[in-house]
Order: sequence, then structure tokens, then C-alpha cells
Amino acid sequence: MPLYSCLQVPQFNTQPIARLTRCCLLLCAVLANPLFAQSNYDIPRISNAPTIDGELQPSEWEQAISVTIGVETEPGENIPAPVATEALLMEDGEVLYVAFIAQDPEPEQIRAFYRDRDRLWDDDYVAVVLDTFNDERRAYEFYVNPLGVQADDIWDDVNSRDDTAWDAIWDSASQITDFGYTAEMAIPLRQLRFSPADGPQTWGIDLIRQYPRDRENRLAMVPQDRDISCYLCQIAKADGFADLEPGVNLVVIPTITTIANEARDPADGNWQGGDPEYEGSLDIRWGISQDTYLNATINPDFSQVEADRIQLDINQTFSLFFPERRTFFLDGADYFDTFQNLVYTRNIAQPEIGAKLTGKTGPHTYGVLAADDEFTSFIIPQSLRSRVASLGEVASEAIIGRYRYDFLENSTIGGLVTHRQGDEYSNTVVSIDSTLRPNEQDTITIQHMYSESEYPLQIQTQHNQESDLSDSSTVIEYQHNERNWDWRLGHYDWGRDFRADLGFINRVDYIYQVATLGHTWWGEGDDFFNRVRVALDYDRTEDQSGLKLEEEFEVFLNMNGPLQSSLFGLFGGSKTYWNGQYFDEQFNTLNVSFVPTANLELGLNMRFEDVVDFANTRLGSSTRLGPEIRYQFGRHLQLDLDHTWQEFDVDGGRLFTANLTSLRTTYQFNNNSFLRVIVQHDDRDRNQDLYTFPVDSRSQELTTQLLYSYRVNAATRFFVGYSDAGFQDDVQGSIYQTNRTFFAKFSYAWQP
Repeated sequence: MPLYSCLQVPQFNTQPIARLTRCCLLLCAVLANPLFAQSNYDIPRISNAPTIDGELQPSEWEQAISVTIGVETEPGENIPAPVATEALLMEDGEVLYVAFIAQDPEPEQIRAFYRDRDRLWDDDYVAVVLDTFNDERRAYEFYVNPLGVQADDIWDDVNSRDDTAWDAIWDSASQITDFGYTAEMAIPLRQLRFSPADGPQTWGIDLIRQYPRDRENRLAMVPQDRDISCYLCQIAKADGFADLEPGVNLVVIPTITTIANEARDPADGNWQGGDPEYEGSLDIRWGISQDTYLNATINPDFSQVEADRIQLDINQTFSLFFPERRTFFLDGADYFDTFQNLVYTRNIAQPEIGAKLTGKTGPHTYGVLAADDEFTSFIIPQSLRSRVASLGEVASEAIIGRYRYDFLENSTIGGLVTHRQGDEYSNTVVSIDSTLRPNEQDTITIQHMYSESEYPLQIQTQHNQESDLSDSSTVIEYQHNERNWDWRLGHYDWGRDFRADLGFINRVDYIYQVATLGHTWWGEGDDFFNRVRVALDYDRTEDQSGLKLEEEFEVFLNMNGPLQSSLFGLFGGSKTYWNGQYFDEQFNTLNVSFVPTANLELGLNMRFEDVVDFANTRLGSSTRLGPEIRYQFGRHLQLDLDHTWQEFDVDGGRLFTANLTSLRTTYQFNNNSFLRVIVQHDDRDRNQDLYTFPVDSRSQELTTQLLYSYRVNAATRFFVGYSDAGFQDDVQGSIYQTNRTFFAKFSYAWQP
């Protein structure tokens, strides 16, 4: 009997006999589940769409196919699920409908809070995974928590990466009940990419329930073999979506942005600017066919609504990475992925116009992106440091092309070309890559890259670069992953003059060789730790002339236990070269986190090390502590507080003390709107007598932001906010405000 026919009846009590009976019934359900006996099942076609309100009406879902989510895959290894979950699926030729009935013997323990999109990962949730091309390489994932909060992403099984920045427009609703919770999803097929075909489609599918209590329990419809390294090759298959009628698959998103910005120089103290500026933009997403999409943008809105999280960059020599957030670049971004990050679209800072074509036909995946940029900047990498170079307001054209061919069961070969060109400036990269999976445990990744660069006199002079550069780089990595053992062998050869100005390659001129061996112990039953992994790692780095830059030995420790606890340890030492000298570095890192209650998450990052003082070429002793607190006041108000404190000592005393604080407080009114306050403070004290060059004894930076957001869906949103920034140094006796901005932004997704 399907569960939806008895939704009002609590299914379980907490008595021991009942618990034993429940386990027996769940085991029988798992063994009887038809998905274990057959690889395909049919999703029925319906004519009347259900109402997506979180209330499952039997009359609306009586034609749906019922699937049991009866297997716990984490932390238990394919054992009967501790709670019962049923999923219902059907489609009407335009929309896939999925419903979940999630039983819970203690509904008051359900972890669910109102949040913005893509922020539900600590909650209870249910999900559907769709490998729409049935190629076991890429899948769409849709999640919803018991309060209807949405999340979605794209899982790339070739590179083992998920793209949580991808957003689709779909509908969902949930309700917490006296027996657990129910959830409904309506996923328009126009939001998915798949191969057009007459007759039924065959897709890969998985249904998941996350059940976080003392442990993070992952429940699924099919078991997962830990001796198999790929995920999508193990999920079930579904038939349905026959004879789909192609419709107008078009989304038009106009955006209006207004900004009033004021700035002042401490020299005169007068505020300049303040007059509002208005800009309109237009983004278009057109499904030429269900597997080929064209994105275009005119005067695109690339404004950054929410500030990037600040990062501690003191005693760092390489450029920092910040994630992409801009809509035009995010859609279909995974089509340009390679093993090395040769496409980092935040390098395209202020484009005027852009277009992108992405698609997949059979085993062929392809993508082309072109954009004009009004501001040209890029990374100048070296073997021991990198810097950001800028041509300022010099326009450039960026073109990216990607092709990949899938062969055998889960192997690929492909090519990538990136080209950027401006006034007396150009950079071209050509890459060939392949991922080979000869069996279920082994993965071999090969990528060979070649670049040619031409730099104007400004870059030659400021960054000591030749006018013309060319070089190649090669990366080879072999990975073996099975239930208990894993190992890795890697060879990275980065040419001295290799440049990837449209990617994030912040180090070149080195040869890096690494070997890693790890062993994992899995807990059973009531074991205190459900997973313990210990790994040994040896690596050696030298530059292209043969000079040894680093030789390092490390021990890794990963543990997961009760209270959703996680422990990561890294211990080791290295002989490190810097500025003509070798130093013996030692480092000990320990990161711990746990969730003592549903409302509270605590973490602490610790690092104690003897490390090079790069600014003054000597060995120092560093202590770094980073406490983190996440607290939820009821279902609506959340507090996120992160702090990093670092002390660095050298012969003669304390070189510097750094404190980095980030406070984010969000009041989520409902699934559609929130009010957020962000305060970020960077405070550094330095001993001027211990530096070999002039520095400020005290420096501070303070930024604040107030942001209100109202969202109808992933693309129809309204923002209004205020932000400011200020600093303090030895001249300014206190924080001096230098910028303040008022802004508003409205975008609307129109679909014919």
C-alpha cells in the first residue's frame, strides 16, 4: 500500500519491539523494491498537473510511480534506512513532477530553517538526481528542505566537481506534518538539456534523502559500491518523456540597476559623486534545441550584489581565488571545464556584450564564448609568487572554445582554446586533455597546454616581462580509489613562460611530483567513528633550471564521528627555498567542527608552524586560530561569525598580529525575502623595527553592507542595499570612511 494513502497516521513509535519490526519491514522493502531487480522503470505520462503546495492529495498523485528510498549509503554501507521515505514521479510532457513522503518518528527533531536559495546543506532535505543524457558524466540535482527552500547544482562526474552556482527556474513546496514532512517539486523540462529523440527517453536517476541527526545519514533508492569510484555509473535508469513536443524555449531577463556612489580622499575630506547612475541590461537564454543553447547579453549587468568574503593575505605570495557569481557566465559553465582551471571568467571584468553557445550531441560536447571587455587585467605567475597586472581601461576581446568527445564507458578526450587580444596585447592558450577510466577504480588524467603571449611596453616595464613569450605545460595524474585504499601519482610540468590570462593559473616555472597513499577504516553499527582515513604524502618541487624549491612530507588524518563531528589533520615538514636560502619548515594543522544541536554549529581551525617570513627572508613561528560559529535563532534568524587570529614571531620579537573578522546576520522572512547585514574587519599590527622596509605599524579596513532581497524565482529578484568602506593607518588615527554606496537592482525572467 503506498504511503500517501495513510499520511495522517504516525508510522513508528520508539519502543524496542517496534524498532525491530521497523527494521525488518524496511529490509523487506529494500529487497522487494523493483529497482533492485530491474535497471529501468517507466515514469507515467499524466494529463492533469498537481498543485504544488506541499499537500499531497492522493487524487493528484494516484497515477505516479512509487519508489522507495530504502538504503542508507552513508555512514552505513548499504543497510536498511532508519526511516521510511517514498517518492512519487510522473510527467506531462512539459514538466517532471516529484513528490516525497518523509516519515520521521520524532518530527520535532527535523532540522529545517528558512534560507535563501542554495543554502540548505545543513538541513533535512530530499533530492532528485537526473542524468538526462544517460552518459554517466553529468547530472542535474534538485533539492528541497521541509520548508520548501530550494537548491540546485550540476554534478560533473568526470572531474568530480559540483557547480552550485548554476540556477534553474522551478517550483517546490513542503510541509512539516505530525509524521514527518512532505515535499513536492515541479521541474520544467525546458530547464534541462537532453538529446531530442522520438519515443521514450532513458535517463539516469537517483532519489536521495538527507537525514541529519547524530550522524549525517544519506538515504538513497539504490546502493552505492565503495569499490567503484564513479557515482553516476551506479544510479538507476528511468524511461519516460516520450515524443516531447518542442516548444519555445526562451528566457529573456531584463535588468535595471541604479547606483549612487560617493568617495573621498583623506587629503581634502570632501565627498565626491553621489548622483545616481542608471543602467539597463538584457540577458537572453534560447534553447535552439533541447541539447543546444545560446546565451547572449547586451550591456550586461555584472554588478556584484553581495561582497566577497575577505581572506587573510598577509605573508602570502600568490593571488587569491574568488568564485564567479555572474548569471551570464554561470549558465553552461561546466561545458568549459578541464582538469586545470584554464577558464576563470572573473578575469573578464567589465564586458559590454557577450554571447555563448553550448551543446551536446551524442558523445560530442561543445561550447563557444565571446565577450568584449572594457577593462583588461590578468595574472603574471612565477615559480614563487604571482601578481595581478592591469592595462586599465584598455579594451580587449575574449574568445573561448571547448570540445569534448566521450568514449568507452566513462572516458573523454577534448580540446580547449582561449584567446584574449587588446591594444598591443594578446594571449592564446591551446590545450588537449583526456580522462581515462580503464576500470572502476582507476582514473588517469592527462592535459597538455601551450601558450603564446604578447605584452605591451607597460607590462614589460612594470612586471619585468618579455615582449613575446611562448611555452608549454603538461599535467599527468593517476588516481586509484576503492573502499579501503586510495593512492595518487602526479607529475606537473609548468613551463617558465606559460601564461593563461583567461584562467586561474597563478604559478608556473616549476616541476611538481607527488605520491600519496591512503587507507580508510569504516565504522559499523554504534562505532564511535564511522570513518577514519590516514594518508602519507611525499612531493618535490623544482624550477625549470633544476633548482629544488621544496621537498615535503605530510601525514593526513580525516575522522567523522558523533554530533556530525569532523576532524581534519595535516602534519609535516619541508625544506623550502626562498630568495637564495633554504629553510626547514614544520607545520601542524587541525580543523574540527561539530553540531551539538540543530541550531548550533561550532568549528575551530588551528595551524602551528615554523614558516618562511617571505617579506624579510627568514624563518618565523606562526600561530593561527580560526573559530567559527553558526547559530540559528528560531527558523528565521541566522548568525554567522568567523574570526581568524594570527601571530607571527621572528628573532627579535613579534613581527605582526593579524585579526580578521566576518559577521553575517540574516533574517529570512520566508523563502522569498531576507534582510542581511555584513560586517568585515581586517586589523593588523606590525613591529616596524623588525621589517627591512617601511610599513605602517597599524592598519585596519572596515566594510559594512546592508542588503534586502525579494525573490520570485532564481532569475526574478529585487535587491536594495547600502555599503561603505573605510581604513586606518599611521596617518589616520581612526577608521576613515572613504566610500559609501546606495544601490538597487531589479531583474525579471520573462518566458513566453
